[in-house]
Amino acid sequence: MARNQRIVRMALLGTVLLVSLFSIGPARAQGQSPAYVGTFTTTNQILWGKTVLQPGSYTITIESTGSPVVASIRNAKGDAVTHVVSGAHTGKTNGVNALLIKEKNGQLQVHSLALADLEMVLIYDPGLAREAVREARASKTVPVTWAKK
Repeated sequence: MARNQRIVRMALLGTVLLVSLFSIGPARAQGQSPAYVGTFTTTNQILWGKTVLQPGSYTITIESTGSPVVASIRNAKGDAVTHVVSGAHTGKTNGVNALLIKEKNGQLQVHSLALADLEMVLIYDPGLAREAVREARASKTVPVTWAKK
């Protein structure tokens, strides 16, 4: 009987330790500063992934530059609008922070996010990104400014 109680206590202690380890990880991650926070304003409706962004001001937050890179988009009120994931990126930037946009099927669509501050370009639509290079005259850029704390 005493042996069974000892086994139950050890199992309970192991469970408590595991739960505490998992709860410490997210708390530490929340305390870190994001890798990038920027703002942009668009005067046109644009499509980013499957989300339609209406004209207005937005904030981009990137917690980590590890792959895949996830960017959180919030409107001017601070409400979450969408999360976009970039599985591909390149280190070639043209020295600016900007959304790179191309018209596709009559809709302006984000194909890349150039972040000179992080020395990377996040690619959201590889086909459209390659096409934009061939037809640079039809591309648009929306400046993204670094948000100072």
